[in-house]
Amino acid sequence: MKRSFIALALFLTPLVFAQSHLEVKYLRDSAEYATSARQVYRLATMSALDHASKKPRGSWAVVLDVDETTLDNSVYELDRGAYDLEYESASWAAWVNRAEAGNVPGVKEFLEAVRKAGGRIAFITDRAADLTAGTRENLVRNALMADGDLLCLKSSKEDTKGVRRKSVATGEGPCSWSGVKADVLAFMGDQMGDFPQAGEAFPGAGTDAEFGRTFFILPNPMYGGWVTAPTRVSGSFK
Repeated sequence: MKRSFIALALFLTPLVFAQSHLEVKYLRDSAEYATSARQVYRLATMSALDHASKKPRGSWAVVLDVDETTLDNSVYELDRGAYDLEYESASWAAWVNRAEAGNVPGVKEFLEAVRKAGGRIAFITDRAADLTAGTRENLVRNALMADGDLLCLKSSKEDTKGVRRKSVATGEGPCSWSGVKADVLAFMGDQMGDFPQAGEAFPGAGTDAEFGRTFFILPNPMYGGWVTAPTRVSGSFK
């Protein structure tokens, strides 16, 4: 009886893990996720390039978040889940410095189209600034980052994504092409904070109106504010 119970437990363990981590399996294995991501990037490409056709080369840009927008960190989530462990800064730093994250489906083609059309590219992420080397290595290794692209990590509590978005647009500050203003034609992200908030000097900032026009959101079933939010309406982008 004891041997039978152990054998059954060993058989069920992968099934239990799979059922309790379906969010990771969905992102890694489903055709639906990959198709949705490619669809978002195709729509963003069409929109950005349509607007760019009326602008000089080098005068416009696109802004992308990194995690689950540009780089796919599902292996990190898979590793943590296998041992029933939650996110922690030390293991996250080790993962980033391995520079082994994959590409989100569709992102490489989007970036290639933007460069070909004469657009600039800025990666704005809330990864801590001390993870710059690992982040850059991963992006370069995956053929996502090229000379002239901006990579703007978070240097302090005050260095919000809003501050860095403004820097890109105005040409002032460390997250800019020094002295060169950029008309941002597309924002790509997987969390609402990746997009201009109310009060920022971008069309439609803080509203739902720009989604599908200049704001393009990727699905992320693994983590985010929705995990602990009591209702769908969280206070922004109602």
